[in-house]
Amino acid sequence: MKPVKIIFYFLLATVLFNACRKEYSLEGSSVKLPVGTWEFKDSLKQFQGNMDTAYISSTAGSTTKLLTLNGTSADGSQSFHLHLFSDIFKTGSYKASLFESSFEYSTSGKIIYNADQFIGEFIVNITSFGNNNITGTFSGIAIDSAGNFRNLSQGKFTSSIGTSGTNASSGVLGDSSGNCKPVTLAGTYLQGVALTSANTVQVQVTVAAVGTYSITSNAVNGVSFAKTGTFTSVGVQNIILNGTGTPSSSGNQNFIIKYGNSQCGFKISFGVPATGSLGGGGGSCTPFTLAGIYKQGVLLNSSNTVQIQVNVTTPGSYNIITNTVNGVSFFKSGTFASTGIQTITLTGSGTPFNAGLQTFAVSFGTSICNFSITFAVSAMPSGDYFPTTANSNWTYGLVGGTPSDSVHTAIIGYSPAIGGKTYKTIAAYDVPPATAFDSAYYRKPGGDYYQYSDYSNLLPFDAPILGEFIFLKDNVALGTTWQSPTVSGTFVGAPVTGFIKMTLLAKAIPVTIATFNFPDVIKVKYEYFLTGIPVAIETDERWFARNVGEIHDSISDGTFTDIYDIGSYQIF
Repeated sequence: MKPVKIIFYFLLATVLFNACRKEYSLEGSSVKLPVGTWEFKDSLKQFQGNMDTAYISSTAGSTTKLLTLNGTSADGSQSFHLHLFSDIFKTGSYKASLFESSFEYSTSGKIIYNADQFIGEFIVNITSFGNNNITGTFSGIAIDSAGNFRNLSQGKFTSSIGTSGTNASSGVLGDSSGNCKPVTLAGTYLQGVALTSANTVQVQVTVAAVGTYSITSNAVNGVSFAKTGTFTSVGVQNIILNGTGTPSSSGNQNFIIKYGNSQCGFKISFGVPATGSLGGGGGSCTPFTLAGIYKQGVLLNSSNTVQIQVNVTTPGSYNIITNTVNGVSFFKSGTFASTGIQTITLTGSGTPFNAGLQTFAVSFGTSICNFSITFAVSAMPSGDYFPTTANSNWTYGLVGGTPSDSVHTAIIGYSPAIGGKTYKTIAAYDVPPATAFDSAYYRKPGGDYYQYSDYSNLLPFDAPILGEFIFLKDNVALGTTWQSPTVSGTFVGAPVTGFIKMTLLAKAIPVTIATFNFPDVIKVKYEYFLTGIPVAIETDERWFARNVGEIHDSISDGTFTDIYDIGSYQIF
């Protein structure tokens, strides 16, 4: 989950918690409540029971909502209460340290376990959310009835979320005639060719009441479309549904999309795949013409193309694509209207990782041919594992997440002098890049890499504490450990101290991430400690590639992990 700025969450949590206390009285009413199960462990002691309520509520004047899951133990003597706070609920992690989760397990007149941001890190991970159902896992630090810190683990829950008493949205699809207008199709639809993430349909919804939604189509010709989520505002909104399945036949097919009691229709024309052979099939693509500049670390654009020759034997729709080599691929789709030899222009995408000669394989049906590109060296490599050259930039994606979970970072033209030391600035942006939401300063004397930032962004202090620490060493032996300075501050008004411990886990090893091959990587473990908490409140593992920078970050409490991997980069 991408880091978020939390404002006034303590007051909000208090208000919503009290509101949810009032809701418990509903459990004895005649309302039919959703059901599910829950379980967790304290050491070897197992707890489990049934979930009897799951609902989303909101507070007037605030965009933040509360997701409440209430249950009881198998014998009915103990109560289970799990709370999540967010503007929009979706799959991902919710941390107590970010005021996003809290937990209480109790019996009559006695709290058995309590977990929140004031006690330690407690993480809830929603693994699925939609179609009126939710499942997830949880673990972390809690305090027991005797005031002892306990590590709860192997927590699981599943529950349905009913529309009665919950925050389900309402609205209308399409126009008064029952047509989905406007409707925008994306992707290629061919008989016998499985749909991918590129196959989507955009429809318009007039939202009358905010809340969760599930919009689905019927299954036609082996294909269907669906999307779930949350509407946070009323009015006209565009929603993109994702397609799945493999078309069984060609021709026009009519689909019906449903949202609550509303429905609308649209049409897809499924094409017949063209057949033929590539010029030089089985060997070199002859002839072929390459256009554009190909340079290590420089993102390809619409000028990067390759022309190839196709001998079409059966007209129809086509997808001609290369494999991904050196972080780059080429693609073209369309329709052949006639037979015979035709020239097709494929457009490139991606960011080249290495310089030198690379060979690509082009596929059209069962026909394959090859061509080669020599990628130029972008710049003289610095040899650094965390380059800070002007305009260098990186984009990271949450593994299993969506494009909105991506983060873009870049070296900007601001070099502050602090305490007689000059730093380079890295700014962080949402994707697509707009206004930076955070920044930090970096410098590198010798083999030590320093970060100057606000410690309260790394440890849960009440107020900003500025300083620097060495976050990376490239000149020490495997297994070396070092610590940041111990800093003092307050946590919920109480004096505390904290520090970060670093351990070099691996050095000069090869790593492959997606299409990138990094031959020289350092791996470092980061443990964040705060007085009064017996274990690290968070553990990170970050990987740094020589001449590239950070390529991987896994953030974990020991049970659940969010992973960010490099998606693209440019080093200047």
